[in-house]
Amino acid sequence: MPSLRALLRSAFLLLCALGLSFAGCRKSPPSHPNVILITVDTLRADRLGAYGHAGGLTPSVDALALDGVVFERGISQVPLTWPSHAAIFTGTYPFHNGVQDFTGQPLSPRFRTLAETFQSNGYSTAAVVSSFVLDRGWGLARGFDSYDDAFAGQEFLQKNISLVERPAGESVDHAIAWLDARSKSTQPFFLWLHLYDPHSPYNPPEPFRSQYAEKPYDGEIAYADSQLARLFSWLKQQPHDLYGGTVFVFLSDHGESLGEHGEREHGFFVYDSTVHVPLIVKPARSTPRAAQRVSDAVETIQVGPTVLDLAGLTDPIQKQFQAPSLLPFITGQPHAPQRAAYSETMYPANSFGWSALRGLQTSRYHYIDAPRQELYEHPSDPAEKTNLAEKDPAVASRMREQITQLLATYAAPAAPDGGNATGASPEVLEKLRSLGYVAYKAPAASGSKLADPKDKLSTYEDVLRATDLISAGNFPAARALLARLEHAEPNLYLIPFLLGEAASHNAQWKEAEKQFGRAAALNPGFDQARMGLARALGLQGKAAPARDLIGTLLAENSGNFRAWYLLAQIEAAQRDARASRAALDKVLTLQPNFAPAFRDRGLLSVAEATYVSASEDLSRAAELGLRDPAPLNSLGICYSRMNRLDDAAANYRRAIEADPSFAQAHLNLGFVYERLNQPALAKQEYASACRLDRRLCELIANRK
Repeated sequence: MPSLRALLRSAFLLLCALGLSFAGCRKSPPSHPNVILITVDTLRADRLGAYGHAGGLTPSVDALALDGVVFERGISQVPLTWPSHAAIFTGTYPFHNGVQDFTGQPLSPRFRTLAETFQSNGYSTAAVVSSFVLDRGWGLARGFDSYDDAFAGQEFLQKNISLVERPAGESVDHAIAWLDARSKSTQPFFLWLHLYDPHSPYNPPEPFRSQYAEKPYDGEIAYADSQLARLFSWLKQQPHDLYGGTVFVFLSDHGESLGEHGEREHGFFVYDSTVHVPLIVKPARSTPRAAQRVSDAVETIQVGPTVLDLAGLTDPIQKQFQAPSLLPFITGQPHAPQRAAYSETMYPANSFGWSALRGLQTSRYHYIDAPRQELYEHPSDPAEKTNLAEKDPAVASRMREQITQLLATYAAPAAPDGGNATGASPEVLEKLRSLGYVAYKAPAASGSKLADPKDKLSTYEDVLRATDLISAGNFPAARALLARLEHAEPNLYLIPFLLGEAASHNAQWKEAEKQFGRAAALNPGFDQARMGLARALGLQGKAAPARDLIGTLLAENSGNFRAWYLLAQIEAAQRDARASRAALDKVLTLQPNFAPAFRDRGLLSVAEATYVSASEDLSRAAELGLRDPAPLNSLGICYSRMNRLDDAAANYRRAIEADPSFAQAHLNLGFVYERLNQPALAKQEYASACRLDRRLCELIANRK
């Protein structure tokens, strides 16, 4: 017969099971562990202590590695941020899912993502990303309850690189805030934290800037690691104590070439410097760990199958996966031999019309399929300096055949009827260019003999230098460089396009018309060249051909809001306010956060003396980040006409802050101060206006 103590204990456990809360009852752990995926952009494997670096850059990640399994030869499937993350989140090869660089369409909805999988299995899901390159418009936001990309519509207006990313500290703050807000929930969570700091330009904050003045790339890595230390510390603290029971996957989307093989940064080649990435998996404490390090070459598309196994989930996405789980390596279970790891870059092909590159790696060999094929043996040649393709043709031939078989096995599915095959939008491409990518679509290449990117490296680097010179405003140097380049590459459409860009910056519209026309002739499908040509025509007063060209663009893509905006500008120049307003209305239907359209529509309303509607549009433009002094002054005029004098004064002051030499804003602010019965302040502003523009002095004197 059970004892009284046993009976009481049984009753106590039953009450706890029924959810009655009182002292002594403990929350049961979730049936599935939490999962945190951390991707640090542009991080070379050889910069981590866990991968042999002796500089102590990454103590926090190295500590995570001690608690998990280090995959010594993690291989990225593509050395570009967005395509690599698409492969990680879908578990599919880039040539299968269609996301191979920045010139194609967003991720198709037919591909299920890890976030959708976790969400449909009862997880709370959140993402914190640190760069516009992973903006929700690309398609990875599906399945996330919270997608914190923090790049609102005003970011489209910014040219400064610092405004299209955010530092690790801010992103970690956002991640901790999300975790803290749900800390009382028993629902398991999936959190993706993306840090962008090691991406160029390398500009770490202090004290890392000073400590790593000679190696700023290393400084960015050390800074990012210091911020991850805060996240790990928070997770280990009581009452959270989430660290031990959480599955962590830490990796990079791709590495960085710091001059190896002549490449700056990443994307153009598929050498080890850009495709070898760190990959660390820490299971939840309940999962047995049989290995500390794995030397086999593994693929980043194996992350998805692995985290689902570690979370104990079964989901339809597993039929989509194209590589096996890494769980057997972690737990010591029997498994089939690990197949070779694949990489590719379509960047030279899609943006320049040269040959694509594809690579295959084992723990011993790295083969690159190019017009002049390459083969390297890692144990004896980690820097990949000695090409063995001619010495070991049998190995090269065998690995090339493996690539051919892989491409055939996982060929891209046929596009469904009515599928959207449009490329990235113009504003996305503009933002990518500010990040250092040449994100243009080259014309389809004819014939089978395409240039080897190795032979075009100097051309590629010159195009990047010319782009940088134009961005910096050094147009004479850019034109001189492009003129030299044109002799060697007379058919490269990017050269006249960049010459057109340089001419546009200098308002040399006739020259811009000529160069954009040449670029469009070399690449008839090149929308940006045709847009530049239409703008050059319009600004020379050639409205009819400009309208015709814009009409062609809109017939091909009625959603091209940049074309609608250009049409609005041309109609305004022709003093057709009604047609201009109609085009601006269309812009804002397509892109509700496009601040210039609100500004221009507001200015049309000011000219028509409809101040209420003008104030609504101009204030919205300001909310979206537009800081031009003239529209702020016009907004002040609107509020003054509406007798909202405090608001009027505030906007005149904002206009003066943007341009202290703006005499008209000083004058208008003086008028408002006079109406507000603040004569001393009015006198001060009148004096400033008179000093800045002597023509205003008489007007001010007559106000006595």
